[in-house]
Amino acid sequence: MMILLSQVQKGQVATIKKIEASDTLVQLMEMGFLEGHSVIVDHIAPMGDPMAINVSGYVLSIRKADAATIWVEVSSQ
Repeated sequence: MMILLSQVQKGQVATIKKIEASDTLVQLMEMGFLEGHSVIVDHIAPMGDPMAINVSGYVLSIRKADAATIWVEVSSQ
């Protein structure tokens, strides 16, 4: 089942399935957010924004609004 990256909990591993961002699509892709790549939610700020996401071996901070444009499938653990 696919959910938005913004809904993934800290410590969960997910695989990127689809990116809907039109304004930030190129920037997200340049940062390593590509379909088929695995991501791990490393940290979520106390107010929920930003989120620290481990992608391609790098921990990147992204806004929750941008995370809400990335569809993922959470790995069962």
